[in-house]
Amino acid sequence: MRRVISAAAILTAIGATAIAGAQTSSIDTSPNNITIRGGVALPVDQSLSNVSNTFTNVGIEYLFNRSLIKGGDTYLSVDAFFKDFNGVTAYPVAINQRFFTGANPAGRRSYYFVGVGLTWTSVTNKTSNGVGARGGIGIELGPNIIAELTGYISDQAGGTRANAVAINLGYRF
Repeated sequence: MRRVISAAAILTAIGATAIAGAQTSSIDTSPNNITIRGGVALPVDQSLSNVSNTFTNVGIEYLFNRSLIKGGDTYLSVDAFFKDFNGVTAYPVAINQRFFTGANPAGRRSYYFVGVGLTWTSVTNKTSNGVGARGGIGIELGPNIIAELTGYISDQAGGTRANAVAINLGYRF
């Protein structure tokens, strides 16, 4: 039941951000301001590494039209750590700020980001949540392709901390 409630909360948050983008005079149905990421997460906390040494990490981001801080991007991120696709082990949800640090000779930007939010964990068939944070560095590899190194930390929830380091590739729409 808690998984259903948690999933409903995440979908509601995503829906609320979509409503904000719908407040324009013209409707663009193409997927804009969305990034999809995938990679591997390596746990750095013993309570999570007791489950597995590696997790599949997938994530989605929604870029807000206005940044909270000048000179960067504000976005909502939802991630999930899976063990052999046998159910979600942890899923952090965060509001993030991206800061661009410059561009290489090919015009590709590098950046760093920080975010805070909640992390739901489900290791012992019981879902719990706690405060979480994420941060990392990234680079644009192409016009729509990114690579990121991300660190996740969380408060203890259900006896587990969802502390991990993830390496991801992503595609921005």
